Amino acid sequence: MVDIDIKTDKTSDFIIEMFTSHFSDASTTFLTGVFEKIQDLFEGRYPGYQQSDTAYHDFAHTCRAAVTVSRILDGHIKSGKIPVLGRRDFELSIAATLLHDSGFIRQSHDATGTGGKYTLTHVKRSEEFAATFLPEFDVTADEIRLIQLMIDCTGVAVNVEYLPFNNDRDRFFGWVLGTGDILGQMAAPDYPESLYGLYQEFEEAAAYSNANGSWIEDYSSAEDLMKKTRNFYEGYVQWMLQTQWGGVHEALSHHFGNGKNPYIECIEMNIEDIEQRVHTAEN
Repeated sequence: MVDIDIKTDKTSDFIIEMFTSHFSDASTTFLTGVFEKIQDLFEGRYPGYQQSDTAYHDFAHTCRAAVTVSRILDGHIKSGKIPVLGRRDFELSIAATLLHDSGFIRQSHDATGTGGKYTLTHVKRSEEFAATFLPEFDVTADEIRLIQLMIDCTGVAVNVEYLPFNNDRDRFFGWVLGTGDILGQMAAPDYPESLYGLYQEFEEAAAYSNANGSWIEDYSSAEDLMKKTRNFYEGYVQWMLQTQWGGVHEALSHHFGNGKNPYIECIEMNIEDIEQRVHTAEN
């Protein structure tokens, strides 16, 4: 099976490789500039913000999502399907991906807990941060609004069909980000053990905010989260991939060029690993 994991310190190079393979004459200044600033944000070098301290939604997660999105875009272009993508489409899609979990990061004056407390509000917080972050890179107001809608597509309870995209072409990019986010994390080689960190974020968010009636209440412990992973994948993720996110994951078979989607294979292996861990713990 194909090794899909790209190390965090190689992510920027990988994205640039995907970009220049289709837009060889285009400048890479935007992509490298946004990537470097987002890395500064997560690592505590961005003015007004602390270093990322979430147990699960860290910079490695963001990088995996960005790699997956770049692969989907590459595969889509190679497939010859519509919409036809241009340089700016690629740039904005990567920018949205790099920003999609920025809402987990605490501001300098925020002295309590970790960024995990923002689990239920991080999508809107990410959109708000994007609005202040992107003008430095000459992103227009209309482009910022598109990026915010793309970030909206990563919300757990979102109905993508009702988001106010200008047209179906713009909605496509929301599909790509939603897909890249979920596949990148569930296919990661450390996904099984990282679920303990994910539950820590849920637990903190439940204590911090009014979580009554939210999806966080579906999980009573890390072990419970692990037990429910297959149902989450088969009952929610697969439905989202095919309906809410337009089936754009199928473009990955064109990226890898073998008619297969190794992300799906890795997810299935991870779920089997998780179930084996649960079984071992119970016996």
